[in-house]
Amino acid sequence: MLEQKDEIGNERIIDKLNNGSEELVGQGGNRAIKPTFFDAFKASIIDLVVVGAISTVGVFAADALLKIAGFAISEKFTMAFIIFMVVMVFYMSIMESGKKSATIGKKVARLIITKR
Repeated sequence: MLEQKDEIGNERIIDKLNNGSEELVGQGGNRAIKPTFFDAFKASIIDLVVVGAISTVGVFAADALLKIAGFAISEKFTMAFIIFMVVMVFYMSIMESGKKSATIGKKVARLIITKR
């Protein structure tokens, strides 16, 4: 019952945002402001940097472990791209479904994820 009431409240907030009102007051007096292009762009860039760093560290860690076993990664850029794509999918999914419901970039840009 309580969850259904929250969903109805969230739907009203989303409808007001979609109908063009830039600012509104949500539950508990919290203000919701429609994000600007700059906010979304900033969050995306930060997330790309985070995922790129994780991928780079992953490639060099994997290469170091393989060197111990007598092997090596010859195409590091290709491997980094593959790891980047996998990390990007899991990073977004895990971070946005977690307790805080936001990636690092969205936290920095102060954006929130809502479900319709």
